[in-house]
Amino acid sequence: MSRSIILMLFLCVAIVEMQGQGYWFGVKGGLAMNNQSWGSGTSNFGINRSALFTLNGDIFTETLDEDKKGALYAQLGFHTRGSALRYYSNFYDFNTNVKYKFQNIVLELGAKKSLEISEKLSTYFILGIRGEYTVGNNLGSVTSFGELVSPDYIRKFNYGVTFGGGFEQVVSELSNIFVEFSIQPDLSFQYEQFPIENIRNPWVPNERINLPLTQVRNLSIEAKVGIKFLRKVIYID
Repeated sequence: MSRSIILMLFLCVAIVEMQGQGYWFGVKGGLAMNNQSWGSGTSNFGINRSALFTLNGDIFTETLDEDKKGALYAQLGFHTRGSALRYYSNFYDFNTNVKYKFQNIVLELGAKKSLEISEKLSTYFILGIRGEYTVGNNLGSVTSFGELVSPDYIRKFNYGVTFGGGFEQVVSELSNIFVEFSIQPDLSFQYEQFPIENIRNPWVPNERINLPLTQVRNLSIEAKVGIKFLRKVIYID
């Protein structure tokens, strides 16, 4: 799967090059605030969901947009999705924080529209679609007092959309720097556990319980800084 994603990125670069106008390429990275919606049954414990903060990064390529009519972009990155869980019991006075982490390879394709503010500063908006493949997780080491989770129910392939914008500053003829903000909701479930009946309760000896349907969807808000370089095509007669 990872080879297929890399091949798709190289195909995007090839399409950009075939336009014969040059293209931008670069890197970006920054902080992500990750949240998850957990659709599941209730338990006897109070549960508070909180954000999981991670560092994410991407490499990207982008078509040249000299006339400010719009550009296409493709990017490949490593993103950690997930959430944190704080749970407690009034009876046992038990309070701790558990983090659910899913390490994903992310391929994103989209469009970008720039608006000039001054000669060297512009703002832009992006809209893209994402495909993600989960290469790692920490569910095997998570011990949650309020929930039962298993790596067996992780969905390896996920998809979603990205929308956001940023500001871009000209540094030189061949390089720009930028700051970017985006919201990235998933349309598919990162984790989907169907109802399971009559299993042993790990917290109460000699008791059997039923597990409800559990569906988990990701939502990430990212702030990144980046730099990009222009590969210029010059025709010589």
